[in-house]
Amino acid sequence: MAVQAYILIQVQAGKAQGIKKELSQLPYFLRVDRIMGPFDLIALVEVESNREIGEVVLKEIQSMNGVKRTLTCPVIP
Repeated sequence: MAVQAYILIQVQAGKAQGIKKELSQLPYFLRVDRIMGPFDLIALVEVESNREIGEVVLKEIQSMNGVKRTLTCPVIP
């Protein structure tokens, strides 16, 4: 059974559009939107396990140039 999570992403000024474009090309990102507030992007991710959510956040998002911080919100089925 697939697991989903919303990931809020804060980025450096001027980086949101480029990061959105990169993340949107990855298969497990169902949706990536720019938002207003303390975070700049929100992404909906779907993977096979909770462990994979952590891997996506660490390897794919937090390693990107311009990402300042993230907040992961798992979806409760």
